[in-house]
Amino acid sequence: MPRILSFDTSSEACSVCVLDAGLPYSDSELKPRQHAQCLLPMIKNLLTSRKLSLADIDAIAFSRGPGSFTGLRIAAGVAQGLSYGSNCGVLAISNLEAMAWQAAKETDLDYVLAVIDARMDEVYYGLFEVVRSEPAGRSLRLVGEERVSAPEDIQLAVESSVYAVGNGLQFVSRFPEQVQQKIKASNAEVISMAEDIAHLALLKLEAGATLLSAQEVRPTYLRDTVAWKKLPGRE
Repeated sequence: MPRILSFDTSSEACSVCVLDAGLPYSDSELKPRQHAQCLLPMIKNLLTSRKLSLADIDAIAFSRGPGSFTGLRIAAGVAQGLSYGSNCGVLAISNLEAMAWQAAKETDLDYVLAVIDARMDEVYYGLFEVVRSEPAGRSLRLVGEERVSAPEDIQLAVESSVYAVGNGLQFVSRFPEQVQQKIKASNAEVISMAEDIAHLALLKLEAGATLLSAQEVRPTYLRDTVAWKKLPGRE
């Protein structure tokens, strides 16, 4: 089973995880605007505590977005740098999918709506179907596309009830009435975490996903007006 190093800096929390033999070993700290200072030390401390080095890691997984622009750039930059230094392949995991993965453990509903405050009076959102299988397995399927829009313009392409999660729920009163009616349960406290990033990365590897090279690492902003700038000196 691959050993995966994952990290997430898309919210105020900074989290890291090593998935070793299928078991997660993680650490997280609430560090608003300090991710650039704390991420690499947290990774080093976690690897040291497990008596591991980057040479022992089979894949790096990072939170690609959508989320805080600064946080996404930090995660992508660190993933790119570690990949260059270790020649280890990378998996870019959606924050919305990671939130839905976490939420799927809390609900029997078949659909999870993950919503993040995108600032500028907009939200990022994605709808995910929870695909359950035996024994006690599950996976997620994105319904449609991940989007950014005004709260009033959220669209759900299913008629079923949904479990809604994320800080974008602060705008729930502005969601279209038909969307509000489909929300049968909610949790505004759910955020993307490195442990969920790692588990999703493992699922994708088992499904045959191709690892990215350092040169291919990119964050996902959803807003076309924001461009990804690579690290200085790298093409």
